[in-house]
Amino acid sequence: MARVAIIGLGLIGGSLGLAIKNARRKDLEVVGSDVMRRARKQAIKMGAVDSEEGDARKAVRGAGLVIVATPPATVGDVFKEIAADLASGAAVTDVASTKTQSMAWAKEYLPKYVSYVGSHPMAGKTDAGIEAAEADLFQGRPFAIVPSETASEAAVKSVMGLAHMVGSVERFMTPEEHDHYAAAVSHLPIAISSSLFTMLRRSESWGDFGKMAGPAYSDLTRLISGNPQMNTDIMVTNREQVQHWLDRFILELKAFRDSLDGTEEEIFQHFAHGQINRERFLAGEDLELGVQNAEIPDSTAQMASLMIGTKAYDRLRKIQKDADDRAKQPQRRF
Repeated sequence: MARVAIIGLGLIGGSLGLAIKNARRKDLEVVGSDVMRRARKQAIKMGAVDSEEGDARKAVRGAGLVIVATPPATVGDVFKEIAADLASGAAVTDVASTKTQSMAWAKEYLPKYVSYVGSHPMAGKTDAGIEAAEADLFQGRPFAIVPSETASEAAVKSVMGLAHMVGSVERFMTPEEHDHYAAAVSHLPIAISSSLFTMLRRSESWGDFGKMAGPAYSDLTRLISGNPQMNTDIMVTNREQVQHWLDRFILELKAFRDSLDGTEEEIFQHFAHGQINRERFLAGEDLELGVQNAEIPDSTAQMASLMIGTKAYDRLRKIQKDADDRAKQPQRRF
């Protein structure tokens, strides 16, 4: 029977265990390890693992696949701890939110007779701990796979198999690509959530703001309710990429602020284009097209009108037609 070892039984580690067990693979034994005895016992109670082991070194012995599901800043320490007990040919992956640093730790601490294949399931929630684990947490979600240069084909297939088993869609990339993309779509939203909440919370009028806040404010600040240590680890291990996207976002905010000096039609056009492009994104219709403006071709008129409403669509088309007509008019010479 093949052994899978999961080191770290929090939300992600526990959910991976539940998803693997939910696949009903009788040829797999799942052993879980965590520094907290309560987490290990809860994992057994929930059926996320077949057995538990307090010593991570004992847990990985004989395991063909080792999954490190600890906070990003501790991955290196775990690699160092388990290195001497890893089986020859084992596949080692970590599911931390950043990959460049994990790859460096793998090269430094893991023995040459194992294969490191970094991974990152793009799934989660603000609730933390094994109690919040769900078997379907990864269903339909992207699962980044980041193999080292020396990883064996068998090891890569093992991590691919893990992604399929938990219901995810694998996405291959380099560590640098992963951290660049993750900073934009995952880490930046955390920073924005924190900044928006902190900005108003520090205001002298916070009491009035708080009483006025509705679902929009709650939705946009939800991510700050995540684990503070986890968020800190993400930022510390991916500083430069987060700073890059923060700079880009500041420029975007400045451009939006300046756009408010424009006409009502120009402001409307900004929001209409944004809505259409987001609907296309949610439908998976524009992911191979690159960066484009939200031009609405005649063949998609019916779809667009359904997205934003007939009146709004007609207004957007009129704005575009007026702009085209003005562009065609001959320039006066004085």
